[in-house]
Amino acid sequence: MRKRMCRTVMMLSLIALLAALVSPVWGAPEAKRQGASSLIHIVQWGENLTLVARRYGVTTTAIVQANGISNPNYIYAGQTLIIPASSTSPAPPPSGPTSSYVVQRGDTLSAIAYRFGATVNSIVSLNGLVNPNLIFAGQTLRVPGRGEPSQPTQTCVYVVKSGDNLTRIALAYRTTAWAIAIANNLANPSFIWPGQQLVIPGCSPSSVPTPVPPNQTPQPTVTAVPTVQPGPVARMNTPEYGVHTFLWWNGEHRARDAQMVKDAGLTWVKELFPWRSIEGAGKGILDWSVADQVVQTLNDRGLKTIARVDFQPAWARAGGANNGPPDNYRDYGDFLYAMASRYRGRIQAYEIWNEPNLAREWGDRPPNAAEYVALLRVAYRRIKEADPNAMVITAGLAPTGTGLPHAIPDVQYLRQMYQAGAKNYFDVLGAHAPGYKAAPETSPSEVQNNRALGGRRFFCFRRVEDLRQVMVENGDAGKQMAVLEFGWTSDPRPGSPYNWHSVSEETKADYIVRAFQWARDHWSPWMGVMTVLSITDTAWTEDDEQYWWAITNPDGTTRPAYDALRSAPK
Repeated sequence: MRKRMCRTVMMLSLIALLAALVSPVWGAPEAKRQGASSLIHIVQWGENLTLVARRYGVTTTAIVQANGISNPNYIYAGQTLIIPASSTSPAPPPSGPTSSYVVQRGDTLSAIAYRFGATVNSIVSLNGLVNPNLIFAGQTLRVPGRGEPSQPTQTCVYVVKSGDNLTRIALAYRTTAWAIAIANNLANPSFIWPGQQLVIPGCSPSSVPTPVPPNQTPQPTVTAVPTVQPGPVARMNTPEYGVHTFLWWNGEHRARDAQMVKDAGLTWVKELFPWRSIEGAGKGILDWSVADQVVQTLNDRGLKTIARVDFQPAWARAGGANNGPPDNYRDYGDFLYAMASRYRGRIQAYEIWNEPNLAREWGDRPPNAAEYVALLRVAYRRIKEADPNAMVITAGLAPTGTGLPHAIPDVQYLRQMYQAGAKNYFDVLGAHAPGYKAAPETSPSEVQNNRALGGRRFFCFRRVEDLRQVMVENGDAGKQMAVLEFGWTSDPRPGSPYNWHSVSEETKADYIVRAFQWARDHWSPWMGVMTVLSITDTAWTEDDEQYWWAITNPDGTTRPAYDALRSAPK
């Protein structure tokens, strides 16, 4: 993959600043005194401007003006906001009766303000607090009013079930998601997991479901709110026409390349959305600027998108590696939830990682199907929570005959995936199907018996039939497959490891069109989209092996394969 993917985002000063602002114990929303008349607040997952304004007892307009916000509907996790006081001079202590409150373990200033119907600013002013994050168990605070919490103090415990989210639980208990988040010190209200125990503040005997008193073991029979069921996954035609693009880096020619896809009559685009390019600065610090442009460019042309999501940020994996799974799979799930929420209905499918049966794509260590399935499980659940109708496609597996520690053959790896429970955590099985030297109609058996064609079953386009057989053996025939990468190379370089199976540009064009015809005539209805390699990256040269798989040139001119695809009936 391109050298650009190896760049590490260096924002240590920003990360250090955020680390200094985060409460070391409670994980409460960050706020810090800035001068005598304002605070700064670090936006948390799930917050909007109205919620922040209410917490500090100011107006959204005041925050907008203090921060020069152009779109009040858009704030993001990790963003720093100046919270102005209600006047230019320091706010006077609240008038009227006050009472004392002794801080309990787990309290945050936001939680105390919420319980007493006060604002954070009013308690800060009343107590002369310099840093609202730094309160401690046993500390006595003055709070406005006569010490009667505005919310019921009764609590109960709920055990999170598969498919739950905080909003649904809050609705069931007639409370708010934010109240539950505060009561449980949730740093990320968007992330809860099955088996987690949540304290539900203010529940009453009429709450639904029946609450479990605190300090008792929650019973499995407690009725959960309805689980989030994935929406119906659209069935694709056999085949649908797609192409791999590199719009992420080709900003200058992004519109041109997307229009070339449209003009060729292709309807799907597979595009890399590098995790580290979006969340590289730190957990929850998301830069959607390029992603927004790519999605908008494709949406404007009516093209459907498969988003390949891998390449971990440096902070997510202590062991380094150019491409490897994160140390905490939940970090990947959180990112996918944020991405699927943002692009709900605008990105149609997500490819979960890439070629995990190769060590170089699995952190430079021996690949492990059970580990990948664990990552796939997290990804599937989080995407479906955010966008139940989005397709979850497994990573395309690399056809290979190499064994451990460097690789696991794709058919063997897929069997191990099913043994690890993958069946329930994907909608479409992804595959890679380079044609090598063989014509697209050539069967794996023919190739196995022909040394000139490689002498191994995987050296052909129809290799996907072997993978399909594994699906059938595991009772998964009802699902479709997607070929996420396929094509033929025209690499003429004598020293290239791809030269032995190179074909001419004219043969490449003929084989690609015939591959779609073969799928239409023989793989219906189980084959869906097939993604050709590729609309070229403008940075590629003839020294790059990827250049020779492409169907266009870096300057935007076409090759015979593009012209043949454009003319082919679809």
